Order: sequence, then C-alpha cells, then structure tokens
Amino acid sequence: MKQRLRLGKISGIPLYVHWTFPLLIAYFVYDGMSRGMDTTELLWLVGFVLAIFGCVVLHELGHSLSARRYGIGTEDITLLPIGGVARLKSMPKQPWREIVVAVMGPMVNVAIATALFIYFLLTSQGIFDTIPEEADGLVIDQTNFLSWLFITNIGLVIFNCIPAFPMDGGRVLRGLLALRFRRVTATKIASYLGRAFAIVFAIFSFMPGGSPMLILIAIFIYVAASQEYYSVQTEEALEGKTVRDIMRTQFTLLPIDKGLNDITPYLTSTAEQGFLVVESTEEETDLRGIITRPTIIRALKYHKNKGHFLLKLLSRFRKVNDGFYIRELMNTRIEYVDPDFNLQQVYHQMTHQQTPVMPVYENGEVTGVVDYYQIREYVKLNG
Repeated sequence: MKQRLRLGKISGIPLYVHWTFPLLIAYFVYDGMSRGMDTTELLWLVGFVLAIFGCVVLHELGHSLSARRYGIGTEDITLLPIGGVARLKSMPKQPWREIVVAVMGPMVNVAIATALFIYFLLTSQGIFDTIPEEADGLVIDQTNFLSWLFITNIGLVIFNCIPAFPMDGGRVLRGLLALRFRRVTATKIASYLGRAFAIVFAIFSFMPGGSPMLILIAIFIYVAASQEYYSVQTEEALEGKTVRDIMRTQFTLLPIDKGLNDITPYLTSTAEQGFLVVESTEEETDLRGIITRPTIIRALKYHKNKGHFLLKLLSRFRKVNDGFYIRELMNTRIEYVDPDFNLQQVYHQMTHQQTPVMPVYENGEVTGVVDYYQIREYVKLNG
C-alpha cells in the first residue's frame, strides 16, 4: 500500500490508486489490440473498465459512510487491479452494526443495477439484446456499454456475498456467528472459509479457460483472511492491557558516536529488534533516536559489498571509524508512551508507523521500552 497516487477526496475520505492499477488498463489495451480493435473500440473498453472502478469506489463509500454513522472513520480508499479497499479505522464490535456496514457496500451495486434496469424498462431495450452471443473476448461499444455495466454490478453483488473473508458476505457471516460465539471464534470460522475459497479460486485459475486474474484474487483473499483473523486475535489478547503489562525494563542503549562495526556485538548478544540511541555528556544522558536491527544489518551488508569506495571517499573529509555512524541511520522521531497507555492503541500506532520499539517515559525518565515483536509473541501465547 505504500506506492500509491492520491486522486483527491470523496466525502472527506482520501482516494488513492495503487501503482499496479495502470497495469490492468495496459492489460486490457494489449488484449484489445491483439484482437484487432481500433482506437475507438479500445477507448470504449478502457472507459468501461474505469466505469466499473467508479462503481467500486461507490461500493467502498457505502461501507465508509455507513461506518461513519456509528462514529467510525475511514483512513482511505485505495483502488487495486482486483478491486477496492476501504481501510476503516475499526469495525463495529456490535454484530448487527457490522452486518449493516458490510451489507451497505453490495447495496450500492444493487442500487446501480436497479437504476440501469429501470432505464432498460423505460426505453424498452432488452438487457441482452446488444450483447453478441459469440464474441472473441469482451467487446464494448455504445450499444452494449450499459448492459455490461448492469451485468458487472450484479456480478459484484454475487461475488461480494460469498460467505468468506474478506468479502462482505464473510463479514455478514462473522456478525451472525458473533451473536452466538466469541468474536474471535466467529472470525476464525469466516477466515478459514475465506482461505478455502482462495484455494478453490487458485485451482480454477490453472484449469482450461481459467483467468490469470483468479490467482491474484486468490492470493489477496488468502492474505486478507489470515490478516483479519490475526487482527481480531490481537484485539482480544490485548483487551484491557496497558503498556506496563508488557514493557521491558531491560534494554540496550547505543552511544550515538559509535560506528556500525563497533556495535556488532550488540546484535549477537541480544534479540532486541530496536535500540535506543543516546548521547552522553558529563552531566546527563539524552535520548536522541531509535535504530532498528534490520537497518543496522542492511548498512553492514552495504558496507561489506558495495560501500568500500564510498567509505574511502568519505574518509578524506572525516573520520569514518571503519563504518557508518549510528547518527546517520537512526530515526530521530521519538514518540514516548506512558506505562498506563492502552496497549491496543500503542500496538496500532507502532504498526501504522512501522516502529519496532518505543521508549516508556515515567517520572521524568525512560524506565523501559515497549517492543512490537514482544507484543506479537504475547498475542501468539494468549490469543
């Protein structure tokens, strides 16, 4: 989700398009050209694809605006080649509210299909009259554009009603199951169904007549279903917990003036994934930043494989200490947490900011750290 282009805002919700989305357009253009389409036919085909994704945006807005009624905001909406994703800040914990939010997406497509159906009735036009019975691939023109738009919206409704995560039908199923079972149990059932459907889609993609797009959809469904279960498992494991319940009081401080080669022993003597970087004077020791284990390892590998010439060049201007300094690689943005902070919120913040460790500040000093990977281990043991 990192490589995205912002298109603007709809109802105050940022709208992005993923960098892979133009590949879908390129695929349809290539497919059309290989079938001998002229420029006009290609424009109708591309216009149809864009219209479908316009319906997808409206679908995701259905989720977002219904969630807003329950006080739940939406981070953003992102268009992917396989559909759209609305990142809600949370899902309603009440089962019936979750069902409403899940249903409102497909209901938008039902509304679009209904409007088109009324149009066909008023104009006495048959929905399937202008669609060729035998055609080499998808053929779109001004006569059948709305017919295909109607059919596709019906298809979106049917696909999203599959009772498995991450489809809307899976969220409805989870909501119904949550009326009887624990939320994490309901999520586990819907998640396993989602992964089962993903495997079926993957199998069909390799069968005669199968589409390569199915394997992409299968991968997306499998990953999303697994992540949803882990997310709910995490919420339940961290329910009512504070930073104090899990923080480490034993942690490593790295001097800011050390070279990377000087801190190699720290990597082998501890399993910590993030280190606090400090600058010490005769009077006090100040926290200056955070550096992660992967950052140090990447820098060491670069220095070993590619950095020798650069290192020699830098050594002409300053002392390099046989490696790069920590100060050059550390993250200087430090966010302190209080030991009584809600652990769920802190974990969400660490995930969003990709921060492996946060210093815990109490009584005017750093008394510990909260570790992202330690939280994940805690969830595995208690989820």
